[in-house]
Amino acid sequence: MPDQSHVCLIVDNPLRDLEGLVLLGRQLAARGAIVTLVPMYEQGFDVPALRPHLVLVNYTRPNNADLIKSYKRAGILVGVLDTEGIGGKNPDQFAEMVKSVGCTDLVDLYCVWGQAQHAAFLRNGTVPVELLYATGCPRYDFCAPPWRAALPKPSIEPGYVLINTNFPVVNPRFSDGSSDEEEAMVQAGFSREFARQFVIDAGKAYRSVLETSTKLAKHFADVQFVLRPHPFENIRSYDALAELPNFHVRQDGTSLEWISGASLLIHQNCSTAIEATMLKVEPLSMEWFNTPCLRLDAATRVSRGAESEAVLIELVQQGLEGRLCPVPKETEQFRQQIISDLFTAVDGANSSRVTTAVLDAIAAARGGNRRASALERPSLRGTVVDAVRRVLGHKANAALRRSYSGPENERRRLGKAFEPELVNSVLQRVCAASGDGRKFVAQRVTGNSRRMSRALSGASLRLTEAN
Repeated sequence: MPDQSHVCLIVDNPLRDLEGLVLLGRQLAARGAIVTLVPMYEQGFDVPALRPHLVLVNYTRPNNADLIKSYKRAGILVGVLDTEGIGGKNPDQFAEMVKSVGCTDLVDLYCVWGQAQHAAFLRNGTVPVELLYATGCPRYDFCAPPWRAALPKPSIEPGYVLINTNFPVVNPRFSDGSSDEEEAMVQAGFSREFARQFVIDAGKAYRSVLETSTKLAKHFADVQFVLRPHPFENIRSYDALAELPNFHVRQDGTSLEWISGASLLIHQNCSTAIEATMLKVEPLSMEWFNTPCLRLDAATRVSRGAESEAVLIELVQQGLEGRLCPVPKETEQFRQQIISDLFTAVDGANSSRVTTAVLDAIAAARGGNRRASALERPSLRGTVVDAVRRVLGHKANAALRRSYSGPENERRRLGKAFEPELVNSVLQRVCAASGDGRKFVAQRVTGNSRRMSRALSGASLRLTEAN
Protein backbone atom coordinates (compact mmCIF):
# COMPACT_ATOMS: atom_id res chain seq x y z
CA MET A 1 0.00 0.00 0.00
CA PRO A 2 2.29 2.82 -1.25
CA ASP A 3 0.11 5.64 0.10
CA GLN A 4 -0.20 4.14 3.58
CA SER A 5 0.56 6.82 6.19
CA HIS A 6 3.26 6.09 8.76
CA VAL A 7 3.02 7.77 12.17
CA CYS A 8 5.56 7.59 15.01
CA LEU A 9 4.12 8.21 18.49
CA ILE A 10 6.68 9.40 21.07
CA VAL A 11 6.14 7.82 24.50
CA ASP A 12 7.45 10.04 27.29
CA ASN A 13 6.48 8.30 30.53
CA PRO A 14 5.09 4.78 29.99
CA LEU A 15 3.48 4.65 33.41
CA ARG A 16 1.39 7.70 32.59
CA ASP A 17 1.18 7.77 28.80
CA LEU A 18 1.54 4.29 27.34
CA GLU A 19 -2.04 3.03 27.59
CA GLY A 20 -3.50 6.16 26.00
CA LEU A 21 -0.94 6.08 23.18
CA VAL A 22 -1.55 2.38 22.58
CA LEU A 23 -5.26 3.19 22.20
CA LEU A 24 -4.39 6.06 19.84
CA GLY A 25 -2.07 3.78 17.88
CA ARG A 26 -4.79 1.17 17.60
CA GLN A 27 -7.23 3.79 16.30
CA LEU A 28 -4.71 4.98 13.70
CA ALA A 29 -3.90 1.42 12.65
CA ALA A 30 -7.60 0.60 12.34
CA ARG A 31 -7.84 3.44 9.84
CA GLY A 32 -5.02 2.05 7.75
CA ALA A 33 -1.94 3.80 9.13
CA ILE A 34 1.40 2.23 9.98
CA VAL A 35 2.02 3.03 13.64
CA THR A 36 5.28 2.86 15.60
CA LEU A 37 5.55 3.52 19.34
CA VAL A 38 8.94 5.13 20.05
CA PRO A 39 10.50 5.56 23.54
CA MET A 40 11.32 9.23 24.07
CA TYR A 41 15.03 8.66 24.64
CA GLU A 42 15.37 6.60 21.44
CA GLN A 43 13.57 8.97 19.07
CA GLY A 44 16.81 10.58 17.88
CA PHE A 45 17.83 7.22 16.41
CA ASP A 46 14.55 5.64 15.39
CA VAL A 47 12.56 8.51 13.85
CA PRO A 48 15.26 9.53 11.31
CA ALA A 49 15.85 5.87 10.42
CA LEU A 50 12.14 5.08 9.98
CA ARG A 51 11.31 8.37 8.20
CA PRO A 52 7.57 8.39 9.00
CA HIS A 53 5.17 10.83 7.37
CA LEU A 54 4.50 12.39 10.78
CA VAL A 55 6.00 12.17 14.26
CA LEU A 56 3.69 13.06 17.15
CA VAL A 57 5.96 14.44 19.90
CA ASN A 58 5.05 14.81 23.54
CA TYR A 59 5.85 18.53 23.77
CA THR A 60 7.82 21.41 22.28
CA ARG A 61 10.49 22.56 24.71
CA PRO A 62 14.12 23.74 24.39
CA ASN A 63 15.38 20.21 25.13
CA ASN A 64 13.76 18.73 22.00
CA ALA A 65 14.05 21.76 19.70
CA ASP A 66 17.05 20.33 17.83
CA LEU A 67 15.25 17.03 17.27
CA ILE A 68 12.19 18.82 15.88
CA LYS A 69 14.38 20.89 13.56
CA SER A 70 16.14 17.77 12.30
CA TYR A 71 12.79 16.06 11.64
CA LYS A 72 11.57 19.04 9.65
CA ARG A 73 14.75 19.21 7.59
CA ALA A 74 14.31 15.49 6.81
CA GLY A 75 10.83 16.18 5.42
CA ILE A 76 8.97 14.66 8.39
CA LEU A 77 5.81 16.40 9.59
CA VAL A 78 5.78 17.25 13.30
CA GLY A 79 2.64 17.13 15.43
CA VAL A 80 2.31 17.73 19.16
CA LEU A 81 0.10 15.97 21.68
CA ASP A 82 1.21 17.50 24.96
CA THR A 83 0.91 14.62 27.40
CA GLU A 84 1.15 16.86 30.48
CA GLY A 85 -1.81 19.09 29.63
CA ILE A 86 -1.65 22.49 31.27
CA GLY A 87 1.89 23.23 32.42
CA GLY A 88 1.04 26.58 34.03
CA LYS A 89 -1.53 27.79 36.52
CA ASN A 90 -4.11 28.65 33.87
CA PRO A 91 -4.63 28.25 30.11
CA ASP A 92 -3.14 31.65 29.23
CA GLN A 93 -0.05 31.01 31.31
CA PHE A 94 0.36 27.65 29.63
CA ALA A 95 -0.12 29.16 26.16
CA GLU A 96 2.44 31.88 26.85
CA MET A 97 4.92 29.37 28.28
CA VAL A 98 4.66 27.14 25.19
CA LYS A 99 5.01 30.16 22.92
CA SER A 100 8.04 31.55 24.75
CA VAL A 101 10.10 28.39 25.24
CA GLY A 102 8.81 26.02 22.56
CA CYS A 103 9.26 25.92 18.80
CA THR A 104 5.66 26.10 17.71
CA ASP A 105 6.63 27.78 14.43
CA LEU A 106 8.04 24.41 13.38
CA VAL A 107 4.96 22.26 13.97
CA ASP A 108 2.36 21.08 11.47
CA LEU A 109 -0.26 20.11 14.07
CA TYR A 110 -0.88 20.90 17.73
CA CYS A 111 -3.47 18.93 19.73
CA VAL A 112 -4.48 20.54 23.03
CA TRP A 113 -6.54 18.87 25.70
CA GLY A 114 -9.40 21.30 26.26
CA GLN A 115 -11.46 24.18 24.95
CA ALA A 116 -9.89 26.72 27.34
CA GLN A 117 -6.40 25.79 26.12
CA HIS A 118 -7.55 26.08 22.51
CA ALA A 119 -8.94 29.58 23.12
CA ALA A 120 -5.81 30.66 25.03
CA PHE A 121 -3.51 29.47 22.24
CA LEU A 122 -5.48 31.57 19.77
CA ARG A 123 -5.53 34.64 22.05
CA ASN A 124 -1.78 34.45 22.57
CA GLY A 125 -0.92 33.62 18.97
CA THR A 126 0.81 30.43 20.12
CA VAL A 127 -0.18 28.30 17.12
CA PRO A 128 -2.01 29.28 13.89
CA VAL A 129 -5.70 28.39 13.96
CA GLU A 130 -5.43 25.97 11.02
CA LEU A 131 -2.91 23.83 12.93
CA LEU A 132 -4.69 23.83 16.29
CA TYR A 133 -7.18 21.17 17.44
CA ALA A 134 -8.97 20.66 20.77
CA THR A 135 -8.94 16.88 20.90
CA GLY A 136 -8.74 15.86 24.53
CA CYS A 137 -6.10 13.39 25.72
CA PRO A 138 -6.45 9.73 24.66
CA ARG A 139 -5.72 8.31 28.09
CA TYR A 140 -8.96 9.80 29.42
CA ASP A 141 -10.94 7.70 26.97
CA PHE A 142 -10.65 4.99 29.63
CA CYS A 143 -13.10 7.00 31.76
CA ALA A 144 -15.98 6.37 29.34
CA PRO A 145 -17.54 3.53 27.31
CA PRO A 146 -16.49 1.50 25.50
CA TRP A 147 -12.91 1.93 26.71
CA ARG A 148 -13.64 1.90 30.45
CA ALA A 149 -14.10 -1.84 30.06
CA ALA A 150 -10.42 -1.96 29.03
CA LEU A 151 -9.19 -0.65 32.40
CA PRO A 152 -7.32 -3.40 34.23
CA LYS A 153 -8.51 -4.46 37.67
CA PRO A 154 -6.30 -3.30 40.56
CA SER A 155 -4.34 -6.02 42.31
CA ILE A 156 -5.81 -4.97 45.67
CA GLU A 157 -9.42 -5.59 46.65
CA PRO A 158 -11.57 -2.58 45.61
CA GLY A 159 -12.77 -0.19 48.31
CA TYR A 160 -9.39 1.02 49.55
CA VAL A 161 -8.64 4.69 50.27
CA LEU A 162 -6.25 6.02 47.64
CA ILE A 163 -3.65 8.69 48.41
CA ASN A 164 -2.05 10.22 45.32
CA THR A 165 1.09 12.28 45.83
CA ASN A 166 2.61 14.89 43.54
CA PHE A 167 6.15 15.65 44.72
CA PRO A 168 8.59 14.91 41.86
CA VAL A 169 10.38 18.21 42.52
CA VAL A 170 11.45 17.30 46.06
CA ASN A 171 11.34 13.52 45.75
CA PRO A 172 12.65 12.99 42.20
CA ARG A 173 12.99 9.62 40.54
CA PHE A 174 14.86 10.67 37.42
CA SER A 175 17.16 13.51 38.54
CA ASP A 176 19.86 14.07 41.13
CA GLY A 177 17.84 16.28 43.45
CA SER A 178 15.69 19.35 44.00
CA SER A 179 18.32 21.69 42.56
CA ASP A 180 18.08 19.89 39.21
CA GLU A 181 14.29 20.09 39.35
CA GLU A 182 14.43 23.80 40.20
CA GLU A 183 16.62 24.37 37.17
CA ALA A 184 14.21 22.38 35.00
CA MET A 185 11.35 24.62 36.14
CA VAL A 186 13.32 27.73 35.19
CA GLN A 187 14.11 26.25 31.78
CA ALA A 188 10.41 25.52 31.34
CA GLY A 189 9.60 29.21 31.72
CA PHE A 190 9.01 29.75 35.46
CA SER A 191 10.86 32.51 37.29
CA ARG A 192 13.79 31.60 39.53
CA GLU A 193 12.01 33.11 42.53
CA PHE A 194 8.85 31.06 41.92
CA ALA A 195 10.83 27.85 41.34
CA ARG A 196 12.82 28.30 44.57
CA GLN A 197 9.70 28.99 46.66
CA PHE A 198 7.93 26.04 45.02
CA VAL A 199 10.75 23.71 46.11
CA ILE A 200 10.60 25.02 49.69
CA ASP A 201 6.82 24.69 49.94
CA ALA A 202 6.77 21.28 48.26
CA GLY A 203 9.32 19.95 50.74
CA LYS A 204 7.13 20.97 53.67
CA ALA A 205 4.00 19.55 52.03
CA TYR A 206 5.76 16.27 51.25
CA ARG A 207 6.68 15.80 54.90
CA SER A 208 3.15 16.69 55.99
CA VAL A 209 1.66 14.10 53.64
CA LEU A 210 3.96 11.43 55.10
CA GLU A 211 2.84 12.34 58.61
CA THR A 212 -0.86 12.53 57.69
CA SER A 213 -0.78 9.22 55.82
CA THR A 214 0.70 7.47 58.86
CA LYS A 215 -1.98 8.91 61.16
CA LEU A 216 -4.80 7.92 58.79
CA ALA A 217 -3.58 4.34 58.52
CA LYS A 218 -3.34 4.02 62.29
CA HIS A 219 -6.72 5.69 62.91
CA PHE A 220 -8.52 3.48 60.35
CA ALA A 221 -6.71 0.25 61.19
CA ASP A 222 -9.32 -1.95 59.44
CA VAL A 223 -9.19 0.04 56.18
CA GLN A 224 -6.73 -0.63 53.38
CA PHE A 225 -4.78 2.40 52.13
CA VAL A 226 -2.93 2.65 48.83
CA LEU A 227 -0.43 5.46 48.23
CA ARG A 228 0.46 6.03 44.61
CA PRO A 229 3.44 8.35 44.07
CA HIS A 230 3.66 10.53 40.98
CA PRO A 231 5.38 8.54 38.19
CA PHE A 232 8.43 10.83 38.47
CA GLU A 233 8.78 10.33 42.26
CA ASN A 234 11.23 8.06 44.05
CA ILE A 235 9.06 5.28 45.49
CA ARG A 236 11.72 4.19 48.02
CA SER A 237 11.09 7.32 50.10
CA TYR A 238 7.73 5.80 51.12
CA ASP A 239 9.20 2.52 52.46
CA ALA A 240 8.28 3.33 56.07
CA LEU A 241 4.62 3.66 55.11
CA ALA A 242 4.71 0.36 53.23
CA GLU A 243 5.69 -1.40 56.46
CA LEU A 244 2.33 -0.53 58.06
CA PRO A 245 0.01 -3.58 58.03
CA ASN A 246 -2.85 -1.86 56.15
CA PHE A 247 -0.76 0.29 53.82
CA HIS A 248 0.41 -0.35 50.25
CA VAL A 249 2.71 1.82 48.14
CA ARG A 250 2.28 1.14 44.44
CA GLN A 251 3.72 2.81 41.35
CA ASP A 252 2.58 0.27 38.79
CA GLY A 253 -0.50 0.69 36.65
CA THR A 254 -2.19 3.93 35.67
CA SER A 255 -3.82 6.54 37.88
CA LEU A 256 -7.19 5.71 36.31
CA GLU A 257 -6.77 2.03 37.14
CA TRP A 258 -6.16 2.77 40.82
CA ILE A 259 -8.85 5.45 41.10
CA SER A 260 -11.44 3.11 39.58
CA GLY A 261 -11.04 0.70 42.52
CA ALA A 262 -10.95 3.33 45.27
CA SER A 263 -13.70 4.43 47.65
CA LEU A 264 -12.09 7.86 48.12
CA LEU A 265 -9.13 9.83 46.79
CA ILE A 266 -6.97 11.94 49.12
CA HIS A 267 -4.53 14.37 47.52
CA GLN A 268 -3.03 17.83 47.48
CA ASN A 269 -2.72 19.71 44.18
CA CYS A 270 -2.94 16.57 42.10
CA SER A 271 -4.78 16.68 38.78
CA THR A 272 -5.95 13.12 39.38
CA ALA A 273 -8.66 14.77 41.52
CA ILE A 274 -10.33 15.73 38.24
CA GLU A 275 -9.87 12.17 36.98
CA ALA A 276 -11.60 10.98 40.16
CA THR A 277 -14.66 13.10 39.39
CA MET A 278 -14.73 11.58 35.89
CA LEU A 279 -14.86 8.13 37.51
CA LYS A 280 -17.35 9.19 40.22
CA VAL A 281 -14.85 8.78 43.07
CA GLU A 282 -14.94 11.63 45.61
CA PRO A 283 -11.67 13.61 45.97
CA LEU A 284 -10.60 15.07 49.33
CA SER A 285 -7.91 17.78 49.43
CA MET A 286 -5.48 18.33 52.34
CA GLU A 287 -5.77 22.12 52.48
CA TRP A 288 -4.35 22.97 55.88
CA PHE A 289 -0.76 22.89 54.58
CA ASN A 290 -1.43 24.06 51.03
CA THR A 291 0.20 27.28 49.82
CA PRO A 292 -0.48 29.81 47.03
CA CYS A 293 2.71 28.69 45.30
CA LEU A 294 1.68 25.03 45.24
CA ARG A 295 -2.05 25.42 44.71
CA LEU A 296 -3.50 24.08 41.48
CA ASP A 297 -6.83 25.84 41.26
CA ALA A 298 -8.75 23.22 39.30
CA ALA A 299 -7.62 20.27 41.45
CA THR A 300 -8.49 22.19 44.62
CA ARG A 301 -11.90 23.43 43.46
CA VAL A 302 -13.21 20.03 42.31
CA SER A 303 -12.38 18.57 45.73
CA ARG A 304 -13.87 18.68 49.18
CA GLY A 305 -11.36 20.73 51.16
CA ALA A 306 -10.16 19.56 54.56
CA GLU A 307 -8.92 22.56 56.54
CA SER A 308 -7.46 20.41 59.31
CA GLU A 309 -6.39 16.88 60.04
CA ALA A 310 -9.52 16.35 62.18
CA VAL A 311 -11.77 17.46 59.30
CA LEU A 312 -10.03 15.06 56.94
CA ILE A 313 -10.54 12.15 59.34
CA GLU A 314 -14.24 13.01 59.61
CA LEU A 315 -14.62 13.23 55.81
CA VAL A 316 -12.92 9.86 55.36
CA GLN A 317 -15.22 8.35 58.00
CA GLN A 318 -18.30 9.74 56.24
CA GLY A 319 -17.05 8.55 52.86
CA LEU A 320 -16.40 5.02 54.08
CA GLU A 321 -19.88 4.90 55.62
CA GLY A 322 -21.58 6.41 52.56
CA ARG A 323 -22.66 9.53 54.50
CA LEU A 324 -20.98 12.29 52.48
CA CYS A 325 -23.39 15.12 51.73
CA PRO A 326 -23.78 16.19 48.09
CA VAL A 327 -21.22 18.81 47.05
CA PRO A 328 -22.50 22.39 46.70
CA LYS A 329 -24.16 23.21 43.39
CA GLU A 330 -21.33 25.54 42.40
CA THR A 331 -18.78 22.73 42.93
CA GLU A 332 -20.76 20.35 40.73
CA GLN A 333 -21.08 23.02 38.05
CA PHE A 334 -17.36 23.71 38.22
CA ARG A 335 -16.61 20.01 37.83
CA GLN A 336 -18.62 19.91 34.61
CA GLN A 337 -17.09 23.14 33.31
CA ILE A 338 -13.52 22.15 34.08
CA ILE A 339 -13.89 18.93 32.10
CA SER A 340 -14.89 20.94 29.03
CA ASP A 341 -12.24 23.59 29.62
CA LEU A 342 -9.31 21.27 30.31
CA PHE A 343 -10.29 17.90 28.78
CA THR A 344 -12.84 18.71 26.01
CA ALA A 345 -15.17 15.84 26.96
CA VAL A 346 -15.39 12.52 28.77
CA ASP A 347 -16.93 10.71 25.81
CA GLY A 348 -14.39 8.04 24.87
CA ALA A 349 -13.63 9.87 21.61
CA ASN A 350 -10.37 11.72 22.37
CA SER A 351 -8.25 9.15 20.55
CA SER A 352 -10.59 9.33 17.55
CA ARG A 353 -10.27 13.12 17.44
CA VAL A 354 -6.46 12.93 17.55
CA THR A 355 -6.51 10.23 14.87
CA THR A 356 -8.56 12.42 12.54
CA ALA A 357 -6.33 15.45 13.18
CA VAL A 358 -3.16 13.43 12.45
CA LEU A 359 -4.47 11.87 9.24
CA ASP A 360 -5.87 15.21 8.07
CA ALA A 361 -2.47 16.85 8.62
CA ILE A 362 -0.78 14.19 6.50
CA ALA A 363 -3.44 14.48 3.79
CA ALA A 364 -3.13 18.28 3.73
CA ALA A 365 0.64 18.08 3.32
CA ARG A 366 0.28 15.57 0.50
CA GLY A 367 -2.23 17.83 -1.24
CA GLY A 368 -0.04 20.90 -0.85
CA ASN A 369 -2.64 22.57 1.36
CA ARG A 370 -0.42 23.01 4.42
CA ARG A 371 1.71 26.08 5.00
CA ALA A 372 5.47 25.62 4.64
CA SER A 373 7.05 25.47 8.09
CA ALA A 374 10.40 27.08 8.83
CA LEU A 375 13.49 24.96 8.16
CA GLU A 376 15.76 26.21 10.90
CA ARG A 377 19.11 24.56 11.40
CA PRO A 378 19.72 22.72 14.66
CA SER A 379 22.19 24.27 17.09
CA LEU A 380 25.87 23.39 16.81
CA ARG A 381 25.46 20.95 19.68
CA GLY A 382 22.42 19.38 18.03
CA THR A 383 24.28 19.05 14.74
CA VAL A 384 27.22 17.31 16.44
CA VAL A 385 24.95 14.96 18.40
CA ASP A 386 23.05 14.03 15.24
CA ALA A 387 26.32 13.36 13.36
CA VAL A 388 27.58 11.11 16.16
CA ARG A 389 24.33 9.17 16.11
CA ARG A 390 24.56 8.60 12.36
CA VAL A 391 28.26 7.68 12.34
CA LEU A 392 28.31 5.36 15.34
CA GLY A 393 24.83 3.85 15.17
CA HIS A 394 22.76 3.00 18.21
CA LYS A 395 24.77 0.17 19.79
CA ALA A 396 28.14 1.96 19.73
CA ASN A 397 26.52 5.22 20.80
CA ALA A 398 24.88 3.53 23.77
CA ALA A 399 28.20 1.99 24.82
CA LEU A 400 29.89 5.38 24.59
CA ARG A 401 27.11 7.00 26.62
CA ARG A 402 27.37 4.41 29.39
CA SER A 403 31.13 5.00 29.62
CA TYR A 404 30.73 8.60 30.73
CA SER A 405 27.18 8.96 32.10
CA GLY A 406 26.33 8.14 35.68
CA PRO A 407 24.09 5.31 36.89
CA GLU A 408 21.28 7.80 37.58
CA ASN A 409 21.11 8.70 33.91
CA GLU A 410 20.88 5.04 32.91
CA ARG A 411 18.20 4.43 35.53
CA ARG A 412 16.22 7.32 34.07
CA ARG A 413 16.42 5.82 30.60
CA LEU A 414 15.36 2.38 31.82
CA GLY A 415 12.39 3.96 33.61
CA LYS A 416 11.06 5.18 30.28
CA ALA A 417 11.42 1.89 28.39
CA PHE A 418 8.55 -0.52 27.68
CA GLU A 419 8.37 -4.12 26.55
CA PRO A 420 6.26 -5.77 23.82
CA GLU A 421 4.52 -7.91 26.42
CA LEU A 422 3.20 -4.84 28.23
CA VAL A 423 1.97 -3.20 25.02
CA ASN A 424 0.33 -6.41 23.85
CA SER A 425 -1.50 -6.80 27.16
CA VAL A 426 -2.95 -3.30 26.68
CA LEU A 427 -3.79 -4.05 23.05
CA GLN A 428 -5.60 -7.21 24.07
CA ARG A 429 -7.84 -5.29 26.47
CA VAL A 430 -8.43 -2.43 24.03
CA CYS A 431 -9.27 -4.75 21.14
CA ALA A 432 -11.73 -6.67 23.31
CA ALA A 433 -13.45 -3.43 24.36
CA SER A 434 -13.62 -2.05 20.80
CA GLY A 435 -16.28 -4.53 19.72
CA ASP A 436 -15.13 -4.46 16.07
CA GLY A 437 -13.53 -7.91 16.14
CA ARG A 438 -10.15 -6.64 14.90
CA LYS A 439 -6.96 -7.65 16.70
CA PHE A 440 -3.59 -5.90 16.65
CA VAL A 441 -0.21 -6.91 18.03
CA ALA A 442 3.04 -5.05 18.75
CA GLN A 443 6.44 -6.24 17.55
CA ARG A 444 9.93 -4.79 17.80
CA VAL A 445 11.16 -2.79 14.82
CA THR A 446 14.59 -4.14 13.88
CA GLY A 447 15.02 -2.88 10.32
CA ASN A 448 15.08 -4.66 6.96
CA SER A 449 18.70 -3.87 6.11
CA ARG A 450 22.04 -3.95 7.87
CA ARG A 451 22.29 -0.17 7.69
CA MET A 452 18.86 0.37 9.24
CA SER A 453 19.42 -2.27 11.91
CA ARG A 454 22.61 -0.49 12.89
CA ALA A 455 20.77 2.82 13.22
CA LEU A 456 17.72 1.56 15.14
CA SER A 457 17.51 1.10 18.91
CA GLY A 458 15.43 -2.07 18.69
CA ALA A 459 13.17 -0.61 21.41
CA SER A 460 10.42 0.85 19.22
CA LEU A 461 7.30 -1.23 18.57
CA ARG A 462 5.23 -1.51 15.38
CA LEU A 463 1.50 -2.22 15.57
CA THR A 464 0.21 -4.69 13.00
CA GLU A 465 -3.15 -6.33 12.50
CA ALA A 466 -3.25 -10.02 13.37
CA ASN A 467 -4.67 -12.33 10.70
